[in-house]
Order: sequence, then C-alpha cells, then structure tokens
Amino acid sequence: MEDDRTISISESVAMNGGNGPYSYAQNSSYQKGIAVAAMVMIKEALPTTLDLNHLSSSSPNPVIRIADFGCSTGLTSVQAIETIIQCLLDLINPIEQPQFRALEFQAIFNDLPTNDFSMLFANLPEKWRYYAMAVPGTFHGRLLPTASLHLAFSSCALHWLSQAPPQTLDKSSCAWNGDRICYASSPAGVVGAYSAQFERDMEAFLSARAEEMVSEGLIFMVMSGEPDLVHESQTTIGSELELLGSCLVDMAKTGILSNAKVESFNLPLYFPSEKELKQVIGRNRFFDIERIQTLSHPKMHAAFSTPDSRSLCLRAAFEGLLLHHFGDELIIDDLFHRYSLKVAKSPFFLKPESHETITFFVVLKRKMYEENMQ
Repeated sequence: MEDDRTISISESVAMNGGNGPYSYAQNSSYQKGIAVAAMVMIKEALPTTLDLNHLSSSSPNPVIRIADFGCSTGLTSVQAIETIIQCLLDLINPIEQPQFRALEFQAIFNDLPTNDFSMLFANLPEKWRYYAMAVPGTFHGRLLPTASLHLAFSSCALHWLSQAPPQTLDKSSCAWNGDRICYASSPAGVVGAYSAQFERDMEAFLSARAEEMVSEGLIFMVMSGEPDLVHESQTTIGSELELLGSCLVDMAKTGILSNAKVESFNLPLYFPSEKELKQVIGRNRFFDIERIQTLSHPKMHAAFSTPDSRSLCLRAAFEGLLLHHFGDELIIDDLFHRYSLKVAKSPFFLKPESHETITFFVVLKRKMYEENMQ
C-alpha cells in the first residue's frame, strides 16, 4: 500500500499541461533562460568530451540516440535536442568518416505518465531530423534497453525527489517537519533527511543511466543548487518555498485547510551544494566527472518582474501536487493570491540580489564497460 501511495504522489508532480494561463508552457521563462545558457556550454563541451568514432562503433547500426529526462511540455526540450544534433552534425565529416554517411538520430523524450506529451510533440519543428518517441516513467529507474543510449540531457528536473523523506511525517522523529513544507529553516534532522533522500535518488538515476548508456556516452545535467557556505533559507528558492508554506499555514489557521493536512505535506524537492553533488557522483563507479561549473544565466528577478509572474511559475510546477494532497479543501486561486500578496512585500522580491541561488552545469562520461568489471 505504501508503494502505491508513493507512486501516485510521484506521478502527480508533472507540470501543468496545455498552453493556458497556468500552464508550464506559459510560465517557464526562467527555465528557458537556463536551458539557453546550457546550450552554449554544451556546444563548448561536446567537441572536447565526445569520441564520435567510439560511439559509432558501439552500436551495430549507425544510430545515435539522445534522451531528455524530465522533458516536461515546453519548447526547451525540443530546442535542446535540436542543438545537440546540430553540434554532432558540425563535428561529422562524412568524406573523412564514411561510417557516418547513413547516420540517423533518435530523440527520446521522458517524463512522468501524467505529462502532457501531446503539447510537447506539437512543438516539434515542421521538419525534424530525428525519429521522435516518448518514454513515460520516473527517471529514478530503468527506462531504456541496455547499452542503447549515447547522449542524455536533463535540465531543471533532477531536484525533484522520488518522494519527500518519510521521516518528515513522523512526529517521533528528529526529522519531523511540523507545518513547514520544505527543509529551508528546518532543524538539522530535516535537512539531513532531505539530503539523504537526494543521495539515494541521484544514485538511482545514475545507476539506471549507466545500464542504458554505451561506453563513453555523455550526460549533460543542469541543476539548481546552492553555494557550499550558504544556508538554505538564504537562497531565493528556499525563501519562495517557505513563503508558500506560510500561506498554507494561514489557511489552516482560518479553518480553510486542516492543520493535519498541512503538517503531512512536504515538497519532494532538494537543491544540493556542489560538494554534495560531487560526493554522490563520486560514489557511483560508472561515471567520470568531465566538467562541473556554475552556469552563467540572467538573474532570477529578471525573469519575474511582478509578484504575479513569480506566483504563476510556482503554480505551474506545484498545482498538481497540491491538489493531489489537499483535494477539494484547497482553493488554488486563493492560495496563490495570498502568495502574490506576500511576495510583493518579501525581501527576496524587493532585494533579490541579496539572495544566493546558483545553477550547476555538469558533464559526465560513462566509463568503459571493461573498467567496471575490474
């Protein structure tokens, strides 16, 4: 029964579909800005980290498969695939490398079963240069055949956990989170439980990709995080989530929501430091870190010029999860109206330059299979 509950909660995390005012497609300008910056770095990284000759010989057919894990519904995923394919074509000389004359590409778009894949495929260009397919399922497990994947990409997705740490709901545990909905400003036990959950989930992601990828295949990861010496409550993301949680508490105090429902809700999100990220990747024996650096992108406040725009971004991401947990008790319009009012008075909106939030760009290379057997 517990497993069924975990799966249903996980699958409710999918971003709002469609193209309406509360959709992810209309409220993901910040994520799109991050992806554009990441594409520049991928163009720089591919020529120095990719061995095309090895990739072409690792499969019996001249097909290069590229997957986006956590593709959501917007143009970002399609643009990423297009950029990677163009980079590969720029690196190929069919005269000097005749094995690539018949080269084909396959693009694999992955997200949860509740994702609006129809919206994503509607965003494909009129003439695309690859065979496109959708693979529904959580990226914390296996999704593709053994040694079939050459390149993987994931942007603004790996901060999602498979579940919030179960200990945060146990009142007898030092990790009980009370009426807080995230780990920012929580006791050390809560932060530790979230960190441990992230490590387990990241290990599951890497181990699954290790089985799916060919030797020397590459993973490009773009992840929100925090500086090593900054507390979670000082990050813009941590402040936002705390503010949203305070709105739920206010609604419970007025009887709109039950206090028990608020206390039993924790967001399955974690934003690691660079040190944590390096440690969890280092413990996985299948990948080498080719590059890890901070992504240069526009300041967060540049993408959110009004309190309402910030509120809409969170609504596009969390509406499904909130409604799944609170059901008919929650008036979603009321919640995000309260949130917009609080954002307008909040320090992180009035002085966003005082908050620390960063994005990591990571390149991993799959070790040769022979190395893993030693």
